[in-house]
Amino acid sequence: MIGAKKILILGARGMLGTDLGIVFAQLNPVLWNKNDLDITDRKAVLDKIATLAPDIIINSAAYTNVDGAESNRDLADRINHQAVAFLAEAAKKIGAILVQISTEQVFSGNNKNGYNEDDTPHPINFYGWTKWQGEKVLIESDADFYIVRTSWLFGRAKQRGKPRGVNFIETILQKASSNHPLKVVNDQFGHPTYTYDLAMGIFHLLDKYPLGVYHLVNNGVASWYDLASYVLQISGNNAKIEPCSSSDFATIAKRPHYGILNSTKFPYLRDWQAAVKEYLLNK
Repeated sequence: MIGAKKILILGARGMLGTDLGIVFAQLNPVLWNKNDLDITDRKAVLDKIATLAPDIIINSAAYTNVDGAESNRDLADRINHQAVAFLAEAAKKIGAILVQISTEQVFSGNNKNGYNEDDTPHPINFYGWTKWQGEKVLIESDADFYIVRTSWLFGRAKQRGKPRGVNFIETILQKASSNHPLKVVNDQFGHPTYTYDLAMGIFHLLDKYPLGVYHLVNNGVASWYDLASYVLQISGNNAKIEPCSSSDFATIAKRPHYGILNSTKFPYLRDWQAAVKEYLLNK
């Protein structure tokens, strides 16, 4: 039970962090953003967390620009990998649990059947590599931990750290409003996941489930084209949309074709279509 626990949420102004703050509000969590703690500063991490002495640390801070990670490797590694080592060290010293948010991109995406929690990661881009290294350093730290892998996040708060500053759904709506035909990739598959649902899942995970590695995603698999088509349908937009292959869009970083996370240890969150519909109707 987490009712009497002191909870620290890092990355509290981000898309997931904002919804974590909402879902955990009844427990009066401490909400820290990068202005409150630079997680890449080991001394600051150890000192400030020791002083606060939380029982649970949820790290939703991350470098999430997949293409940007290829050219900003040092920064991506410091945030997604080295900082996790500092947080794990701090958590272990005070006996706290560290919850680390990870990604489907730790996997290659070559398996059409998806990936279980205990499958060995094999990332194909540097962003995925940094997130995998973050997982490894936490597992090897001897700290108490949850690793929560998720994918294709969308939420109401601004998507900080991304070039556009908005999630995929908002990007589609913005482009559709220009009345230009849309071409959207239909050979990459994953689980569109609503950050509010993910935050609720993390709450229940901490309340009832043992430590370990978990996959938390909305139920159902979609391509980016499937997601875009559904968004236009629900929003009543008649913009023309065409499927295309990944090869039609040159990206700096490779993307997994099958970023499918099988959730064998925790119930899938609600169907992604229901989550998208709620998101659109409550914008």
